[in-house]
Amino acid sequence: MLLNPTITTTIPVVAECISPDIFSGKSADEISSLPVFYGNKEKTLGDFFTITDDGKDIITISGPVPTVKFIGKKMTSGTITIEGDAGMHLGAQMKGGTIQVTGNVSDWAGAEMRGGEIIIHGNAGNCLGGAYRGSKSGMNKGLIVVKGNTGNETGVLMKKGIIVVEGSTGDLTGTGMRGGTIFCYGSLGMRPGSLMERGSIVVYNAPSLLPTFTQNATYNPTWLRVFLLDLKKTPHSIPIKQEHIDGLYIRYNGDISELGKGEIFVFKGKE
Repeated sequence: MLLNPTITTTIPVVAECISPDIFSGKSADEISSLPVFYGNKEKTLGDFFTITDDGKDIITISGPVPTVKFIGKKMTSGTITIEGDAGMHLGAQMKGGTIQVTGNVSDWAGAEMRGGEIIIHGNAGNCLGGAYRGSKSGMNKGLIVVKGNTGNETGVLMKKGIIVVEGSTGDLTGTGMRGGTIFCYGSLGMRPGSLMERGSIVVYNAPSLLPTFTQNATYNPTWLRVFLLDLKKTPHSIPIKQEHIDGLYIRYNGDISELGKGEIFVFKGKE
């Protein structure tokens, strides 16, 4: 199904209906009549998009939609491709399927996701893969790959899953992590891993760590080799080098103000 944006607006458009689960079995006319909210007014999807049945199972949004929120919310299967920027809460609470974005995304992308993949070729905003305020758990399964940079609180309260940031992250990366793995190929912002209980952060440029993290080993973790080899097999062109697989990592554990079972691995290089 092809969606061509027909309106430019700064007013948020809440379009939870843009999902393979909801589009399945519907005609273009039926999809056009699905409800959305434009600010505090109820509209239809056809008020903002020209919808064409192109005979494909993929939902393609052929243009930037930076103010359209909740695209792919709770989706369980299928593929959404966005040719441009996307708004807040992209793929929030999704359980399966794939979302590809050629541009940037706003805050809360992949929030509390439970499965599937989100691939962002630009930058991502704050709270990527994070937990909504008051919730106990952020991302709990799945894979998020960001080719650019991310904002603050990447992976906040993350429990499971993998986040790969090929650029740099903002402050408070992995705050309150309870599990899962975050890879950062650029630089971590301030106070990474603060209040983390479990989980792993892997970084390839030396970060500034809180004093509540303790250096305790320099080695090549077996589990990390397996992770990197698996990620290298994906079609997402993650910049994994052989030296990343074979090289040494300095391990820090923390945050010792919490359980202290979290890990930050800083790449050192070859033996």
